[in-house]
Amino acid sequence: MNIRTIENIIIQKLKNEFPELFVEGFPDKPEEFILLHPIGALLVHYQGSNFSTSEAFGCITQENKKEFSITIVTRDLRSNNGAYEYLDKVKEVLTGFNPDECSQLYPIKDGFVSEKGGIWQYAINFNLITQNIQVY
Repeated sequence: MNIRTIENIIIQKLKNEFPELFVEGFPDKPEEFILLHPIGALLVHYQGSNFSTSEAFGCITQENKKEFSITIVTRDLRSNNGAYEYLDKVKEVLTGFNPDECSQLYPIKDGFVSEKGGIWQYAINFNLITQNIQVY
């Protein structure tokens, strides 16, 4: 399954679970992103991947461990609509979520990204595994 398809599946899952937030793919020009939503946003993007070695002869078959990040952008840090609350909720919602043709998502790290003018950003990253198979 390709990167964009997986990202779109994750975005749709988050839209369904967090209707009170703005949920989209990470903007093409992040420096131009302005939080207009009254509560916050969840922004999803692909971080990269690692490939296993191939043990097969004559055909390349590998596990492809892909990493996706969800950036949580909020106007509060500790309230019910704050960054901490949404960090925990996103972890709950996506841990074990299984996009088609992929392994279940599992969290690998989270942390502070930035704060500017009372707008807080934290990110939580997840891995999943797909297969990379040589095309003849």
